[in-house]
Amino acid sequence: MPKTSIPDLVNNTKISLNVQSKNKKDVLKQLIQLFEIDEEQKDLLYNSVLQREEMGSTGIGKGIAIPHTRSMVVTDIMIAIGRLDKPLDFNSIDGKPVRLIFLIVAPPYGSNREYLILLGKIAETFQDISADKNLFTTTDVESFKDELCKLFAHKDE
Repeated sequence: MPKTSIPDLVNNTKISLNVQSKNKKDVLKQLIQLFEIDEEQKDLLYNSVLQREEMGSTGIGKGIAIPHTRSMVVTDIMIAIGRLDKPLDFNSIDGKPVRLIFLIVAPPYGSNREYLILLGKIAETFQDISADKNLFTTTDVESFKDELCKLFAHKDE
């Protein structure tokens, strides 16, 4: 299987830059709705993500969360990014609310390398992401993707 680059993964990401939600469960449901799968698969995925969150919050701090799960529902990595209009309590490790959520779903087999690389890249870059004003002000999805790719590329230099 050919290696998928971070820019390729980002460019195939579903993004909503104006998520409005008052709780964690609702925002996760909204992000899953971005995926092009049927409603039954969305329900299964939602339950899987909630089970993962029960193990421990994926709020990594500085306003960022990376909920993630593996599921038989998908055959390739799927990513949805949501930027909340108002910060939301996510039980983050730093106790601060979240404004940017990276939802990552991967199959239970294969794609392991890309899944782990992406999780690691976001975790490694989260301080830069949280400080990048363009990610929090742009209203254009393509500009958002370009800015995110620049941040990831900067860490590779």
